[in-house]
Amino acid sequence: MSTTSKDEHWLELITQCRASGLTDRQWCIENRIPVSTFYYHIRALRKKACEVPEAVETVGQKQEVVQIPLWEMEQQTSAPVAADRPSICLDMQGIRIEIHEQAGADVIRNTLLALRQLC
Repeated sequence: MSTTSKDEHWLELITQCRASGLTDRQWCIENRIPVSTFYYHIRALRKKACEVPEAVETVGQKQEVVQIPLWEMEQQTSAPVAADRPSICLDMQGIRIEIHEQAGADVIRNTLLALRQLC
């Protein structure tokens, strides 16, 4: 009997018990099921209902591209003083990342976290 069909079997038994009007103990005695086994399966089914499935590894899947704003809108409208020359420039594996002086701490932190995941 597969795990799924065993779970379905126990769910059916538990449903029958709860619909019978008897206490769990009385129903188990009448149906020759150990009370401890009955409650074990109740706990197991409840636990399975709360389990989160494992993440599936995806090999060769394209990565989503997310735009990261480098500075606030106010600064974009003003004349860019150092916009042509980045303060930090990283070249690795054919990828070039430029961080300008106007970049906020969040942008820098998120960029470095993204790099750590890639490397």
